[in-house]
Amino acid sequence: MKGSLICAGLGLAVSAWAQGPAFGTATLAASLTTPAPACVAQEPVANWDAAAQLIAGANSAAYAASFSNEQKSAWADYAKTATADWGRLKRRYVDHIAAWRGKYLAKSPVASVVFYPFSGPDATNPLAFFPDAREYVLAGLEPPGCIPSQAEAFTPEYWPALRQGWQSAAALGFFKTDDMKHDLAQGNAGGVLPVLLFLISRAGNSIVDVSQIGITPAGTVAASADHSPAQAVEVHGVAIRFKDAQHGERTLRYFAVNLQNSRLSRRPGVAKYLENLPAGATLVKSASYLMHRRYFSQVRGIILAKSNLVIEDDSGVPYHYFDPATWDVRLFGTYDTPIDLFKEWVQEDLQAAYQSGDGVQPLDFGISYKWRPGESNLLVATRHGK
Repeated sequence: MKGSLICAGLGLAVSAWAQGPAFGTATLAASLTTPAPACVAQEPVANWDAAAQLIAGANSAAYAASFSNEQKSAWADYAKTATADWGRLKRRYVDHIAAWRGKYLAKSPVASVVFYPFSGPDATNPLAFFPDAREYVLAGLEPPGCIPSQAEAFTPEYWPALRQGWQSAAALGFFKTDDMKHDLAQGNAGGVLPVLLFLISRAGNSIVDVSQIGITPAGTVAASADHSPAQAVEVHGVAIRFKDAQHGERTLRYFAVNLQNSRLSRRPGVAKYLENLPAGATLVKSASYLMHRRYFSQVRGIILAKSNLVIEDDSGVPYHYFDPATWDVRLFGTYDTPIDLFKEWVQEDLQAAYQSGDGVQPLDFGISYKWRPGESNLLVATRHGK
């Protein structure tokens, strides 16, 4: 493995990435005003799984001997809360997806690669919807980030800051773009890595290793580092290899990239990389209706050209792009209008399809912006012959 994603000290490792109506805004300690040290590539972490288990609030044994009593107490409080939060998310959301998948996707094509654009640090949904995939490709605006490199850097203030990173996703099932833009993109010790490790570990996986990667102008994935010259890689990312007893080893790759047409034109390697992915599945949710806009037509076209299976809510590829000559489309849940923030992106043809009731199936869990059960929708499009 090449340089590891660790940071020389703490500062603010993860901030208030995603606050939703189920949680108030937490008041963090005064230490958050301390500038965060830079994330640097150092020697490989000796045991990435132990670090991930610590961050997940699951096991601190590898660090206990180095922790002060104050650190131990702070982590124990965090672990109790993290376990309760994840338990609620699993019962309310993840378990329902598993049951829905078993009922409605049993005959869908098996995807070895899953593309999840506009994902942020959301590892939960691709793992829940596509547990049999071998590779997950996520894309968001937030930097890859780091974790502390030394035990003393896991100060008592680290844990409430870390919980802020995933608590509203646990409550609502999505990360809020404005919060991530403010908190994840600022501070050298920010980024998605801690939340990715938390969610992958809590899903029952052990972490094999973590490495810095990037996409080259030729459209290939290469080892990278924060200081890589622009001609070496166009965008930076992180690769997390993980495994469990049922599925074996899998890889999640996250890239910090803007998928707008004008940005992709300046980074042709990114488009090449996406176009050269094996045909597989695409997941889209809570995507701010970006692909309803003409200046996100390139990534929309890649999805329609490369996917054999698309699972999305109404914020993804507009309904009218799924030509019945090419796609078999199934609708789940209910659709009326988007939330007020996105009310301009109402789809009248999708409204009509739901109102007809023709083949619309129930959806017993909430997902995306209308996260309460009974308000959400999903579209499943399968390419004919797959």
